[in-house]
Amino acid sequence: MKKLSTLIVMMVVLLPAMAQVQYGTDQYAVRLNVGYLHNTTYGSYAGFDIGGFMPINQHFEMQADLRFTTANTHAFGVQLRPKFPLPVGELFIEDRLLAGFYKRDNFNDMVHAIGVGYRMDYVSVQFGMSTRLIIPIPYNWHDVSEITLEPFNLTYRVEVFVRPHTSPWNISACISNMTDYQIERMWQPIFMLGGLYNIDEHWRVNLSALCKPTGMFHLNAKYYAAEVRAGFAYKF
Repeated sequence: MKKLSTLIVMMVVLLPAMAQVQYGTDQYAVRLNVGYLHNTTYGSYAGFDIGGFMPINQHFEMQADLRFTTANTHAFGVQLRPKFPLPVGELFIEDRLLAGFYKRDNFNDMVHAIGVGYRMDYVSVQFGMSTRLIIPIPYNWHDVSEITLEPFNLTYRVEVFVRPHTSPWNISACISNMTDYQIERMWQPIFMLGGLYNIDEHWRVNLSALCKPTGMFHLNAKYYAAEVRAGFAYKF
């Protein structure tokens, strides 16, 4: 009976710790992707992006991303992510700052977003809000009325995975109005597919595709955008 009681106590103490899952990777990593992009405004064009992932400790990680395209539209983003491991899954706060440079459209924008999320092995859910500044090019610094402020936008992301996060390969499907390089308005969802394969302990292959249609909610519109990206990541 004493041995049984000891075993029960050990299970109560150890099982929550065993259930805590490390999501993504706990290694520093750099990433390079190239992509084919198309939308009804710019036509077909190419792009490439580089990024870095920095797990500071068990409770905090950072990510930085930089994108260039042949359509002369570029973007830069930084994400700060405090994390709180739970007995099942992980709670996190995500703070984003994005800057977009659209020279061919004669404007730049800057977006700040903050949200709360929860992720487990097979699903990740996130909701939050964002604020956007749109600045024309060229900008008259003596006339602040030229700046457009969008004070509130709902942000969301729901992603499902076919395998646990610790698996050497995975496939995901996602609906969101956010990517690493853009945050759309709440009524403009982006549909995404993603995949990864760990070649070894250092090299990972990435593949992703997205479609951003309009004409949602019975609106008749022909605008859409799509892209396919492929690349690799090196984990230190």
